[in-house]
Amino acid sequence: MPEKSNESETARAAQAERAAFTEKAILDASESVFARRGLSGTRVREIAAAAGVNGATLYNYYPSKTALYEAVLERGLAPLVTTLERFSAGPRERESIRALVGEVMCHLAGHPDFSRLVYLEAMAEGPYLPTVARKWVRPLFAFILGELKSGTVPEPLEEPLLPSLAALFIHVSFGHFALAPLLKETLDEDPLSEEGIARQARFIDALILQLFPQLRSEGDED
Repeated sequence: MPEKSNESETARAAQAERAAFTEKAILDASESVFARRGLSGTRVREIAAAAGVNGATLYNYYPSKTALYEAVLERGLAPLVTTLERFSAGPRERESIRALVGEVMCHLAGHPDFSRLVYLEAMAEGPYLPTVARKWVRPLFAFILGELKSGTVPEPLEEPLLPSLAALFIHVSFGHFALAPLLKETLDEDPLSEEGIARQARFIDALILQLFPQLRSEGDED
């Protein structure tokens, strides 16, 4: 009896692994297609073909195109919200801020099409834009704005300008990936390369230090 039980557990584990692999393939394909065609311009059969599954298999995981779009949004933005919440619960130290920047950029680098999806939704003023903005982007914006207001307002900025500064941090993070094709042609180098992403993370880190020099540690250069 124990041997049969072990075999059943192994079979269930293998089935769960295959299901997770298929779901990831569907979400990866969805992210890529949505980023180029938007929600309204995408057909489910395009996603299924890109994921290497048939339509029936795809619908076993997600009942509609909208549900699939929401799943892509959650996969792209929920980890960022979690990362910011974890940072908020800890001390505002130099290394924790550097780690925060690194985590955000690493996550976006793992889903480079996701930032394009968000920018496309904004530019097209799609029907799902209010949900993207209010449910997902607003928490990120509110966190950044709250951090800015909790510290000394950097000169010569005044408090009414802080929302623009918060928006800047969103641009230099998401925009690096969303505008990668344009930046590549402009700079003659790939912004999505390991070096390009690392350089952007260093830039954001340096920007924070310029705005808030009190965060400098002994190891930081002037």
